[in-house]
Amino acid sequence: MTSLPAVPRRILYLWLPGLALERLDTAFGAGPTVIVHGASGRREVIAACPLALAAGITPGRSAADARALVPGLHMLPADPDGQRATLETLADWCGRYSPTVSTDPPAQIRGDGGMWLDVTGCAHLSGGETALCRDIHARLTGLGWTARIALADTPGAAWAVARFSSPDLVVVLPGAQRAAISPLPVAALRLPAETAEALGKVGMRRIGTLFEVPRASIAPRFGREVTLRIDQALGTAPDPLPHRPFAVPHRVGMSVPEPVGTRDALEHLARNLLQRLIARMARASLGIRRLELVFRRVDGSAQCLAVGTSRCSRDVAALWRLFAQHLDTVDPGFGIEAAFLDAVIVEPFLAETPDFSGRGDGVGLADLRDRITNRLGTAAVTRAVPQSSHLPELAEVRTRACRSGWPADAPGPRRDRPLHLLHPPEPVTAVALVPDHPPVRFRWRGTDIRVVCATGPERLAPEWWRETRRIRTRDYFRVEDGDGRRYWLFREGLAERGETPAWHLHGLFA
Repeated sequence: MTSLPAVPRRILYLWLPGLALERLDTAFGAGPTVIVHGASGRREVIAACPLALAAGITPGRSAADARALVPGLHMLPADPDGQRATLETLADWCGRYSPTVSTDPPAQIRGDGGMWLDVTGCAHLSGGETALCRDIHARLTGLGWTARIALADTPGAAWAVARFSSPDLVVVLPGAQRAAISPLPVAALRLPAETAEALGKVGMRRIGTLFEVPRASIAPRFGREVTLRIDQALGTAPDPLPHRPFAVPHRVGMSVPEPVGTRDALEHLARNLLQRLIARMARASLGIRRLELVFRRVDGSAQCLAVGTSRCSRDVAALWRLFAQHLDTVDPGFGIEAAFLDAVIVEPFLAETPDFSGRGDGVGLADLRDRITNRLGTAAVTRAVPQSSHLPELAEVRTRACRSGWPADAPGPRRDRPLHLLHPPEPVTAVALVPDHPPVRFRWRGTDIRVVCATGPERLAPEWWRETRRIRTRDYFRVEDGDGRRYWLFREGLAERGETPAWHLHGLFA
């Protein structure tokens, strides 16, 4: 009986040097920004944005020195828990490239982070090792992350090259890790800072220098950890990756004995998977908000269909209709050999679900909204959500229709408001018999309109807790012309305060 040759291990290390700052969306909007950590007596910079680096502020400098260099420096406190959570989220994202992802959070509070991906046997799915690394790097860069990647035979070699080599992307050929790490500093062996400093004092600053020194003379003076790290980097000593449980989504899958490609066969696969997944969701008292259907082709490539719902759902028929309108876009190629259905976003399932306005039981309307949204796109279908403001232009915001929920402190829609608001309100020329009375006529868009009926005023004052200094007190009137058309006018400014009133048309009633 012949044994199969051992598959060489291939490890990818992903280093995120700017993790602490880049996880903050608004960190760079206030000019030079740094993250500091430490007690009040000694605070130290652990991360600096490009503007701060250009001003000479580097990690390790004291906060006082940094403030002296840049008086207007924006300092943020370190958030190690949030940094670790972000790293875990990115590790889950990297699960698309490898089933084994291990995070490498810093032992001390720093501004970076990294992770290992065991990509042994996975690279061919992305077109090879170089294509795999480029894809990861391009995606992360597009998301705003600074990333450096190295791929080698061992975790130690990949870690060293990613952190201490100049290119952002390095693929070390199998068996070439010795040559790759030789020119790197001894700190690249993951040694304690005091050990690396002690080696540097005797002239051993590069890893290649350690290869030329008898091993028997290294361990007694500098500790056995130095030789162990060398062996781990070269692959002669075991270097297990930290275990991290992979967060697998709710998934069901099915393989077929023979590749299929007809629409009926794909529909049979999808329906079967959907029924099995819904049964699992029912046992867990969960509902689905987002689904991804993946068809795996015989050439190793995959095609994915994703649909979402605005409410928690376990309706097989409604969910299937969302997939059915996209099933014709699937190209089976030489045949589909397997299919998987993932419940990417799940929530506790409630019997009462919000309707289009966010209240009540509107299952049919929500189903229609989901079908339109999945056909036209989430950005094309919106709805109005009320806000806690009595000013008409601030009383609601437009949001995606697929988002559910209703602000707890928001008032319900008012029936005395026009269906069509003009944004911004359009100035008109109005004539009133008495300054505080409704107008008897007004001119709008070149047309003179005579008012036959009017009600009001409804006085709306500026909201003192908002930045509304340009808004003055308004008196609103609902007026009607001789043809039955109704308008919503307001007079801005009070004559008794010495203000010059100005008339505007703000809305049209149906």
